[in-house]
Amino acid sequence: MEGESVIRFALASPSPLVRAGLATGLAAQGDCEVVLSAATLAELVEADYGSAAIVVVDVGAEGDGELDIAAPAGARFILLSADADERVGEWLIDGCSVLPRGASPAEVAGAARAALAGLVATTPAYAAEALRFERVGERRPLPPGFETLTRRERQVLAAMSDGLGNREIGGALGISAHTAKFHVAQIIAKLQAQSRAHAVAKALRAGFADA
Repeated sequence: MEGESVIRFALASPSPLVRAGLATGLAAQGDCEVVLSAATLAELVEADYGSAAIVVVDVGAEGDGELDIAAPAGARFILLSADADERVGEWLIDGCSVLPRGASPAEVAGAARAALAGLVATTPAYAAEALRFERVGERRPLPPGFETLTRRERQVLAAMSDGLGNREIGGALGISAHTAKFHVAQIIAKLQAQSRAHAVAKALRAGFADA
């Protein structure tokens, strides 16, 4: 298998057995490789995540506070959470995949492939749990960087929220597909999002409406 097709993982868990088990199990998937393993998320950050594309964190070991889930561009987070953790909904909204702490290497690999395709992966039980803890209709403050969006970028963001692709956005706004693609990239960067879907989720969660 060519190296460029291998998914590079960084793992953080206080349990050496968990780290070893995931590393061995992921390697057996054929397209996965653990390039960095540490006891804490802080150690992964210190090592710049080992240039991994997927960062897997045993969340239960990180306490009940906020997690620093900022990763280099292109990296995706998979969080291994305890049952009934009230933060699951927050993490899903922030574009992280969330699995049970006992998830198998095959499930972690599947979530990684989904994440790299721009999706958020979780279990039906965790999705239901997230909905139970999240209050429907609650609005968050506007995402960081939202105020820096130009009027055109807000129009493009509104079109993105309608599920339009770059060519369709260009047709709707009277601009080229290339220009639409540029605006989408700017929006993702300004909103500190991991993907176009994540940017839309952040904006809609904050009650964004085209202005």
